[in-house]
Amino acid sequence: MHPQSRNLTVLAALLPLAAVAACGSQTVSVGGTPTGVRWDVESVTVDGTTAQAPESAYVEFPSVDRARGNNGCNSFDAEAEIDGDTIRIGRSTVTMSMCMDKKQRDFEKTFSRAIGGSNKARTDGDHLTLTTDDGDTIALVKERPAPLTGTEWTVTSLLSDDVATSLPKEVAGRARMTFEKAGKAGKNGTATGSLGCNRFRAKAEFRDGHLTLGRPVTTRVLCQGPRMDTERALLKLFAQKLSYEIQGRTLALTAPDGTGAAAAAGRG
Repeated sequence: MHPQSRNLTVLAALLPLAAVAACGSQTVSVGGTPTGVRWDVESVTVDGTTAQAPESAYVEFPSVDRARGNNGCNSFDAEAEIDGDTIRIGRSTVTMSMCMDKKQRDFEKTFSRAIGGSNKARTDGDHLTLTTDDGDTIALVKERPAPLTGTEWTVTSLLSDDVATSLPKEVAGRARMTFEKAGKAGKNGTATGSLGCNRFRAKAEFRDGHLTLGRPVTTRVLCQGPRMDTERALLKLFAQKLSYEIQGRTLALTAPDGTGAAAAAGRG
């Protein structure tokens, strides 16, 4: 089957999920479809054999007429129409990557087979199960926001007012931060990690929905070019009160002057 056709089938089966979970009924309505919700695929069971899903497999609804996600290897973005329990797919954009990881490729095939026909949905709290006519099942779970503390955050971009600039490829994945509180109810704690060049440690204060970082103690490695430029930009976040916002697994740290950084949560 052509990769694009296969992904269209994937979408046709997945689109009812959020609506069913929202209303707790087998009847799906356009108005009942929640937006901004991400459903992570946990596993797929076909012919009695269960395959654990790659971390990349998910589906979400940016609006009531669109669905997007990842089937374990390729990403998709499609127009959608929900009419009762009938799902119609319009124009779709699907990546055509050949993932190097064999487990991802195998899961993509299994995932496509499991949701290629009719599916019945059953919800249990934040969990959602799809069952095909053949008895194959797909287990999904509503993604919860990553906690600020105890999560390793990898910086993905620098912020300036409403503009986000991605980190240069030389720095990608190198700048990381982890925040820890001193005790379960403590307002004080620490921030540790890497600024893209040097490692750092600083005091951190958690108060009234804000994060205040103290002056950092860093290693003394001298880096050049983008790595040092990124480090200088991140150092400006210290010794001041920052606001933070978490959406799913994305963190935005913003200083009073509108500068800041966006980061993605690692998966443990």
